[in-house]
Amino acid sequence: MDSTKIDFLFYSPEIEKNKCLDSVDSLHAVKVLRKKQGDIIQVTDGIGGWYRCSIADPNPKVCKLNILDVKKDYKAPKRRIFVGICPTKNADRIEYFIEKSVEIGISGIFFLKTQHTYPKKINIERFKKIAISGMKQSLKAYLPELREMMSFGTFMKESGSFSQKLIAHLDEQAVDITKIQLDSDLLILIGPEGDFSKEELILAQENNFKTITLGENRLRTETAGVVAVSILNLL
Repeated sequence: MDSTKIDFLFYSPEIEKNKCLDSVDSLHAVKVLRKKQGDIIQVTDGIGGWYRCSIADPNPKVCKLNILDVKKDYKAPKRRIFVGICPTKNADRIEYFIEKSVEIGISGIFFLKTQHTYPKKINIERFKKIAISGMKQSLKAYLPELREMMSFGTFMKESGSFSQKLIAHLDEQAVDITKIQLDSDLLILIGPEGDFSKEELILAQENNFKTITLGENRLRTETAGVVAVSILNLL
C-alpha cells in the first residue's frame, strides 16, 4: 500500500465492527470525491490500523465498505510524545499547534490551567475535529489523545506514569533538549504566554520534571509546542 498514491484518508474508529464511514466521510466520499461501488479507498481506525477497502454501497449517508487488506501498527512512531500545554488567549494559535503537531507526530495533548492561563475553558470537541483533520491530511494512522483542561496541580498528580518528564523553561539549570538521552515515551510541558509561575516550577521539580530549553530564542506558546514536537520526532 503506497501512501503517496492516496487521494484521501478516511477515519472510522470502529471499522472492523461497522464496516462503514460516518455521515461526514460518507458524504465526502460519494458527493465530493465521486467514489462509486468497487472503488478502493484507505481508512484508518486512529490506533494504528490501516485498511484497504472497496466501496460496497456508495450511500452518501452511510457508505458501506468491504475490507480487503489490513495492516496493524502502520508506520508506528519511534517515540510516543505527549505534550502538556496551556491554551492561548487567541484560540487560533492553540488550534494551529494541534493541527501541526498531529501532522508532525504526537501521541497525546493535555491542556493545562496554570496561574497565567487566560482561557477558563476550551472547546475540546472542536480540538478533536482539528486533530482528525490533521491526521487525515498527513496520512497518519494514529489519532492523539486529547484531554479536557485540568489544573496544573491535578496534572502533576496524574503525571506519575511517565518515566521521562521534561518542562521547557529558560533558566540557568536548563539543559539543551538536543543534549539529553530521550526515552521511547516522554512528556514535555510548554508554559503559558506569561510563563510558569515560580510555585509551578518548584512543583514540577518536586515531581521529577527535568528543565530543558528549546534554544535561546523566546517563543510563543504554540511555536514552542511545534518546535518541541519537531525536535523530539527528529532526534
